Order: sequence, then structure tokens, then C-alpha cells
Amino acid sequence: MSHLPYQYHAFLCAQSRPEGHPRGCCTSKGGGAKLYERLAAKFSEKNLWESGKLSIATSSCLGFCGYGPLMVIYPQGIWYKVETVEDIDEIVESHFVNHKPVERLIVTPEKK
Repeated sequence: MSHLPYQYHAFLCAQSRPEGHPRGCCTSKGGGAKLYERLAAKFSEKNLWESGKLSIATSSCLGFCGYGPLMVIYPQGIWYKVETVEDIDEIVESHFVNHKPVERLIVTPEKK
């Protein structure tokens, strides 16, 4: 039996920085609130809140701005580059519902 509170806990970057900031921001790259709203809507549509084993949250910078917008799912430590609402739909259906990571969206961020 796992002692972790969630089977999946996803964090979606919603960092907002001023235009021209050297690191950029996920919100200006199409991420942020729009993608989080879609993620929450899909969780409701699929009744994923019911189990109490899944959680989602926005985060500030996840530290790998060049890859953004990003989502990281723990405890697996899977990083996704999420650019569209369709990407969100695919992650919800494949990863959260069917427990199969979406290989085409996985990235391996590295500090440079």
C-alpha cells in the first residue's frame, strides 16, 4: 500500500512575467490559465475528482522555461510539454484515465 496521498499530482506552470523577460513565461507561450481551465474542466467531465486520488494545481516557474508550457506529474516525475487544449485532452484521457503516458509530449528537462 502506498503512503502517498495521490496516485497522480499534476502541476501546470502558470508563471507570468513581463514581456521581454529573458526567461519568458509559459503564459505568453499559450499556457497558464487557459490550459489549467481546460485541465480542470476535463477532470470534472471525466469525474476524476471523485476518487480523491488525483490532484491538479497551477505552479509558478518549474525551472525549465525553454521547454514551456510544462506540466509535471508526481510521483512518477513525468514532464509534459503542453501547448494546446488538445494536448490537455490527450493527457487526461491517456495518462489520468488509462494510466498510459503520452510519449509524444514527454520531455526531459535539463539544467543548462
